[in-house]
Amino acid sequence: MRKIIGNTESKFKRVNNNLIAKTKVLTYSIFTLIFIATSYLSVLYIGKHFSSKSSFFTFESLSPIILISLGVLLVFYFLLDALRFLYVMKTIQIEVSLGYLLKLAFINMFLSNITPFATGGAFAQIYFLNKKQISIGDATAATTIKTVLPIIFFFITTPMILIADKSLFKIIRSDNNLIYILSLVAMYILACYGFYKVLKNTSIIKKKLFNILVLLENKKIIPKNKVERFRNSSFLEIDIFAINIKRFLKGKRQYILLSIIFMILYLFALFSFPVILIRGYNSNISTSQIISLQILLTFITYFAPTPGATGVAEGGFTLMFSNFVDKSDIVSLTFSWRFFTMYLGILIGLIIFYGEIVKNKFSAKVI
Repeated sequence: MRKIIGNTESKFKRVNNNLIAKTKVLTYSIFTLIFIATSYLSVLYIGKHFSSKSSFFTFESLSPIILISLGVLLVFYFLLDALRFLYVMKTIQIEVSLGYLLKLAFINMFLSNITPFATGGAFAQIYFLNKKQISIGDATAATTIKTVLPIIFFFITTPMILIADKSLFKIIRSDNNLIYILSLVAMYILACYGFYKVLKNTSIIKKKLFNILVLLENKKIIPKNKVERFRNSSFLEIDIFAINIKRFLKGKRQYILLSIIFMILYLFALFSFPVILIRGYNSNISTSQIISLQILLTFITYFAPTPGATGVAEGGFTLMFSNFVDKSDIVSLTFSWRFFTMYLGILIGLIIFYGEIVKNKFSAKVI
């Protein structure tokens, strides 16, 4: 009898996992199609607005040296993305191979850029790390730290750049730039303060979660036994998360330093793509100005609600750099920038992600 019940439960679990997998595939497929359509329409609009004759599917204007430079930079760009995560993990004493983190970097690039506000990437990384027997609290802490470090970088550098180079206000072409930037900085300060309060006293978030669970239980949306189980596990994970954040701040200085260095190198590699591309168009804009504009653009796109900041990123890039290259080249430049910094990584991440889903589905059938 127990054997029959066990087989029934096992069968139900497989069917349930397959259903979840199919739902994920359908959801992410829709997001992927939205991303592709939005990206295509964005670049198409830019082409029609600036030059209807410009083609964004060719790289014929770029010399072989430029293309080789971009290829080498691309390798470092992907590797640095994994290395910055590796040393965050090492700082909180979690051992994961660089190869596995490189795979997660591609999956993160794919899901972060097809989901609104880049929500999908972090959850996917937590899921895959958990499959490596890493607790959800540990995985959440690691992914949060990896995300927070560049935010702190932009929070510090963006106001400094705008104060140091007021000519950037003319490029952005808005009468309310200062108000907009100050508003964003204020949002960052409030977010950091909230994060600090939660980290200092985890009972704040526990109380909020407890009240939500009580409401769901009273409305009979979730059974009492499941509420208790979820509350106990989630409270434990919250404590683990807070401990790991503190552990990172108290971790080995060389690992903290390396995580920050690799984060900065990763961002520098990201900002170097337009430097190389614009040099290919013989523009006279300085490297420092290109990087400054990229920092400002990335800062703004953090708040874009569209998948992968699609539309906002292309439009902002075009507005910022259209004064430094020929109008007929801006579409090709914009597409090339997105192709190397995003589209290639997303394509690789898509293949890896769906490959993992197929592999997990096959494993479930074998079990």
